[in-house]
Amino acid sequence: MGVSLGLGRADRGALIAPSRRPPEPPAEITGGAADVVHTALNAIGAPYQWGGTAENGFDCSGLIQYAYAQQGIRLPRMSRDQAMVGSAVTPVVEALQPGDILLFSALPGGGVTHVGMYVGERKFIHSSNTGVRLSQLDPHDPEAAYWMARWVGARRIIGGGGGQ
Repeated sequence: MGVSLGLGRADRGALIAPSRRPPEPPAEITGGAADVVHTALNAIGAPYQWGGTAENGFDCSGLIQYAYAQQGIRLPRMSRDQAMVGSAVTPVVEALQPGDILLFSALPGGGVTHVGMYVGERKFIHSSNTGVRLSQLDPHDPEAAYWMARWVGARRIIGGGGGQ
């Protein structure tokens, strides 16, 4: 059984990921983005809502926008626009810092259709059609391999320029 991500009005090119038990949040989150990450983690379990930007329901970009807004940082509403803010980060796990926005594409060579937030320990938070959840970036994990194959970039809002 898979998970279909709500990526647009008609779920065009919807991503399907294998379902499994979600990972635990990182034990400790440090750095300038800790408050943003904690805000996002507090939303775990919130339902998916297309166009949702509040605790009663989030879509992927709404979750990211909300987490940053709670810390006074304004981001664009749409995932494709969030992909243009902040500083580019090399899309390798070792380069990521908590709070970085992860960019995913449903199709090879396609535009950004899904976003998440790196929280540390090879984990990221995002909102799929099952709601806000954690997923992993671990090449030995089947679900993580799915996400890593669709990962097209990352943006740093705090600690690397850009934002607000």
